[in-house]
Amino acid sequence: MHGQVIPTVLDYLKTTSPEQETPSAILQTGFHDIGCVEAGGPKPGVGCAGRGIISAFEFLERHHIKEPYDIVVYDVLGDVVCGGFAVPVRRKYADIIFLVTSGEYMALYAANNILRGIQNFDGNTYHRVAGILYNERRIPDEDMRVKAFAQAVGLPVCAKIPRSDAFAQAESQYKTVMELSGFPDEKDIFRTLAIKVKEGLPLYLARPLTDQQLEHTILGANPQKTDILFQKTVPATIAAPHIQKELETVHIPTPDPLPESHTTLHERMPLYGCAFNGAATAAIHLTDALIIAHSPKSCAFYTWQNISSSGRKNLFNRGILMPSAISPNFSCTNMGQAEIVFGGMDRLKSCVTTALKRKPGAVIVISSCVSGIIGDDIKDIESLSEDDIPVIAMAADGDIAGDYMEGIRMCMDILAEKLIDPFIKPAGRYVNLVHETGVSNNRMLNYRIIRSLLEQMDIRINCRFLGDATVKDMKNFLAAPLNILADTGEDGQRIKRRLMEKYGCRFLDGGFPVGFQASARFVRQLGIYFQCKKAAEQIINKEKEVYDSRIHALKPILSGKRILMTTVNINMDWLIEAAHTIGMEFSWIGVLNYLHTELNITDHPENCPVIEECTDFSRIEEKIYLLKPDIILSNYTSSIEEGNYLTDSMPMTPVAGFHSALHIFEKWAKLINLHGKKGGWKDDKSLFEKYYA
Repeated sequence: MHGQVIPTVLDYLKTTSPEQETPSAILQTGFHDIGCVEAGGPKPGVGCAGRGIISAFEFLERHHIKEPYDIVVYDVLGDVVCGGFAVPVRRKYADIIFLVTSGEYMALYAANNILRGIQNFDGNTYHRVAGILYNERRIPDEDMRVKAFAQAVGLPVCAKIPRSDAFAQAESQYKTVMELSGFPDEKDIFRTLAIKVKEGLPLYLARPLTDQQLEHTILGANPQKTDILFQKTVPATIAAPHIQKELETVHIPTPDPLPESHTTLHERMPLYGCAFNGAATAAIHLTDALIIAHSPKSCAFYTWQNISSSGRKNLFNRGILMPSAISPNFSCTNMGQAEIVFGGMDRLKSCVTTALKRKPGAVIVISSCVSGIIGDDIKDIESLSEDDIPVIAMAADGDIAGDYMEGIRMCMDILAEKLIDPFIKPAGRYVNLVHETGVSNNRMLNYRIIRSLLEQMDIRINCRFLGDATVKDMKNFLAAPLNILADTGEDGQRIKRRLMEKYGCRFLDGGFPVGFQASARFVRQLGIYFQCKKAAEQIINKEKEVYDSRIHALKPILSGKRILMTTVNINMDWLIEAAHTIGMEFSWIGVLNYLHTELNITDHPENCPVIEECTDFSRIEEKIYLLKPDIILSNYTSSIEEGNYLTDSMPMTPVAGFHSALHIFEKWAKLINLHGKKGGWKDDKSLFEKYYA
């Protein structure tokens, strides 16, 4: 190009919209009317150069740049274990491949790796390797090494390019060697090679060596003997007896256990989705924070849909408005091709700077798979924090960091570490609510029920972690002397342990109460802790009167009715207790024990004589037709439509408080009263919309 600078394809793509692209902007004409294109790449250490190569080749294809030319030569870096860098050697682009190498071991190692990549593409079908271009370095035994490698992989040495001043002079003058005066031998090498390419060369299969074979071929190392049948590696020599004995006594430590947060699926209910999604779903409950997804807009869209779907459903179906779910404080950096290739930190910094101008309580940045894979270090963004507005980075990196629940854990751990002020001292009649269920139709209802019980004892809620809290609430977390764990599952217990260990937090025994007995115990515990036992007993007595009255009204309709229940392996005493009080019977309980743990459906199995672990859904249908229950109750919507019974699904997160089960039973009573349990109600559109929509 005689010193003319060529705009690179990737720089051009970075600043040009697709509809404005023109091939002439990057295709330049050089010596002898040769068309020259420079692919380019990101700055070292950022972005994804492999994705950049793909983008450059897509540009060449899109604009048919190769069509006018007889021969296209790609000068590419081949020894990178990356699908992007391997694009030029795919059959779509390259008909002939030369391996350029010197006699240095690592250069030959790279050439062998390129053969491995070609073999992955071609198998034993396509012959595309023309041979080796030997680029001499003048090291000892170099000719012998290259010859030995060529023979071992079954390839010819098509040309030997000597170490010559011709190349240094050509580079300094921005010319090809063919344009220089003198150097006839060097020119003849390239002229001869060009004729061979023009007239056609024999092509070969890629037959790479194993690492051991390569070492033996080039370095003369003694390879390990391998039992091909069993693939067992056997030492080439046997150690002396005293050394062998010493080797046998060497202690091999067992691997460290996984960190506590990496709970296996056998220990918790799996939730499908990535850590990016989970972290965002939890973070939006910090109501005065701005959440920025460092991701393509499609990732943010799916997460936004997940966050808002529950709120929109309630809004449309029942008129219940959930502001944090309807319009979450959630935005996105909208990473595109340029950010994926060149790195997205500049765009992220711009988004954070703009967010800070809105003076939120905090700015939370959550990374997706794409930003994680290309190496954007979002931790650096925390340096933009202002005195009163922290910028918090959560490197969720999509699926790289784990599943949905892993993202929730990450969010809660990081927010606790970054926001809780460790110097705040507990004082007053305050509690914190910890680990409320994130996605549940009963979430706000349960909060109101618990708040009402607390207010009757003159106890106030200090912070909901995380359930529509502010940054100030989180900073003052330790002002509450007592904490209530809403969900006592494995993840709730984990965050409880962390808060106890790091901050010395005290927790009430158990979680949000479900059912009369659990609620009475809950209220009495609070009465003892806050020294208001009299108020606690007054609440229990008042609720007992209401409970008994509702039970009395249900008995004439539901007493003697038989329930067949299928449920996941969670404690159902709140429902079993109320059903027995009414006089209902359980024909059979089938437990869907997905986690293969000890059955814990009830603490009082004598109330339910037939409890069976069930893995086959046909078994459930068999029991229904055999036992002919009055009511079928499950954690899912039943697909069984025919029969003289009611079917209902129970919430995965039940209503808290004294009257948890009564809401369900009163619905059954109304349906049975209206239609005598004959099934006619199923065809009544108005009743369906009223009770089941």
